[in-house]
Amino acid sequence: MCGLPALAQNAVRARSIQVGDETRTYLLSQPAGAPGPRPTIIALHGAAQTSESFKGYFGLEPTAAREGLVVAYPQGFGRVWDDSRPAAMRLKAALRPGEDVPFLLALAQSLVAEGIADPNRIYLVGISNGGFMVERMACEHAETFAAYAVIMATAPANVRETCRPARAVPIMFIHGTADPVIGWDGFWTPLGATLSAPDSAALFAKANGCGDAQVTELPDLAPYDGTRISVRRWEGCRDNAEVALYRVERGGHQPPARVETTGELAQPFLGLRSQDMDSGEEIWAFFSRFSLAPAPVAGALPGGPVPAPGTPAMRPAPAAGGRRDVPLPLPAPARNSQAVKPAGGQ
Repeated sequence: MCGLPALAQNAVRARSIQVGDETRTYLLSQPAGAPGPRPTIIALHGAAQTSESFKGYFGLEPTAAREGLVVAYPQGFGRVWDDSRPAAMRLKAALRPGEDVPFLLALAQSLVAEGIADPNRIYLVGISNGGFMVERMACEHAETFAAYAVIMATAPANVRETCRPARAVPIMFIHGTADPVIGWDGFWTPLGATLSAPDSAALFAKANGCGDAQVTELPDLAPYDGTRISVRRWEGCRDNAEVALYRVERGGHQPPARVETTGELAQPFLGLRSQDMDSGEEIWAFFSRFSLAPAPVAGALPGGPVPAPGTPAMRPAPAAGGRRDVPLPLPAPARNSQAVKPAGGQ
C-alpha cells in the first residue's frame, strides 16, 4: 500500500464492560493527551475476526490519529455479531452470539459517562458481518449514533418490511462488484436472501425521503490495482441526512485502503482490494458532517449546560470557530471528483 502517513499514533488499550451476565471486551484507541469528549467511531469486525486483527487490517488508525478521533473496536461473542439475518447465514447455528445490541448501546453510554466520547458525535462502522450489524443498529437505534457506514454488506431482504428508523439516517455503503462473499447483486438461498447493494442503499434513501441520486467518478489513483470507484449520492434528504453508495468496480470482499495494513489469512480468496480510496479517510469525511442535535432548552444561554444526548434530529457538524475539541477533517478524494451522470440502473 502507498502510505498516507499519520502525524501521531493513538494509544491503544484493552478494556472490558459488564453487560448483564456477560463480560464483553473491546480495544480503545485514544489520542494521546487530548482532552475529551471527542468524536468517537465504534468499528465492528467481520465474522471470525478479532478486534485486534481487525484494527490492523481495516486501516482506520492513521485517520483517527491525524484527526484526533477516539475509536472503539468491540469484540463479538464467538467472533460473530447478532445481526438481523437468519441465524444460519451468520454462523449462529454453530456459535452462540452474545447480547450484541445491549453491548453496543452500553459501550456508547459508558464512553460518554467517562467523558471520552462526545454524546452527539458517536458513529458506527462495520465490515461484512459487522456491516450487517451496523444496519440493524441503524434500523433499531437510530437515536444513538450520528451516522453509519456499511462495508461489504447489503440489507437482508426482510429489512424492507422491518426497518423503521426513528429518524432520518445518514449512511454510506462501500461494496465491490466482484465480492465473492456478499454479492453486489444480492442472493437468495433457502436460508434467507439479501438485497443488492444499490437496493440496500435505496431502501435507506426512501426511508430518509431523499431526492434523486447523482453518480460521481473518483480519480483512478492506483491504475495498477484493477479497480475503479464511483459514488452514488442521494441528497435532499429529510433532516439534512444523506445516503451514499461507493461502487468498487471489480473490487472484492475487502475495504479500500491507501495506508499500510496487516494482511488476512484468507486475503488471496477475497478478491481485489482497491487503493483508489482510503476507507478510513472517506468514512470520516462523511461522518464529520453529521451530529445528533441537542434538544433546544428554553431560556438557555450560550455556553450553558448541554441537554441530554440522543435527540432524533440532525445538524451540521461544528464549523471552524466552534467547539475547539472537535477536529475538522481533511478533504477526501471524493471531494475533488466530478459528477458525470444521474443515477440509473446499477
